[in-house]
Order: sequence, then C-alpha cells, then structure tokens
Amino acid sequence: MNGGFRALALTAVVAGAGASIGLMFLAGSRQRSLFLMGLFTGWVLSPFLAFGWAAIVSKRWSPSNRAMLCAAIPLVTLVSVAMYGGILPMPSGSRPAAVFLMVPLGSWVLIAIAAFFGARPWPRD
Repeated sequence: MNGGFRALALTAVVAGAGASIGLMFLAGSRQRSLFLMGLFTGWVLSPFLAFGWAAIVSKRWSPSNRAMLCAAIPLVTLVSVAMYGGILPMPSGSRPAAVFLMVPLGSWVLIAIAAFFGARPWPRD
C-alpha cells in the first residue's frame, strides 16, 4: 500500500469507526447499563482497530497482501456502516442490538479468511 492508499485506508478506518460508534449510541440511547454499552463499544470498534493496526504495519507485507488490505478496509467499512444505519436490512424479527453483534463477528470472519489466504503463498505454475 503506497502512501496515498495507506492514508485513504486510515481515513476510512477512522471515519467508519466514528460512524459505527455514533450509530451504536443512537440505537442504544435508552440503554442504561454503562457496562453493556462499554462492551458493545469495544466489540464494534474491534475490527476497525485491527484494520488500523494492519494499515500501519503493512509496509512490511507483500504487495498482494497490501492490495487485499486496501480492498478490504473500504469494503468492510462501507458494509458495516450501511448495516448499522439500516441501509442494508437485517433479517426480519431481529432485535436492534443484533446488528451490532453480528456485523463485527462477520468482519472478524472476513479478517481471519483474508489472513489465512494472505499468509499462504499461492502455488506457481
């Protein structure tokens, strides 16, 4: 990831994290438990923190891994904010908190898949 893409990725991470937390607090405005809101905050921020860390340390990665990261950060950020904002709907009958549990889980699954395949060299013909 060259300097421009790295700056764009870090900007997407910060903007996505801020929008996600704002939407989470909006959805949980009637929640009285600070402990529960703290847990949700950490969980919702966790994929963005992982992406931020990856964007910072990716200088040492292979070009293909940096390209995968460069594509994954804006994609996960846009999908996350769209899910939290209700633009992409959750299944009917879901509780409002479900989206704030499932989206970070899905993000972590995608991060794990990308890390698994990015760490393995592809066979060369």
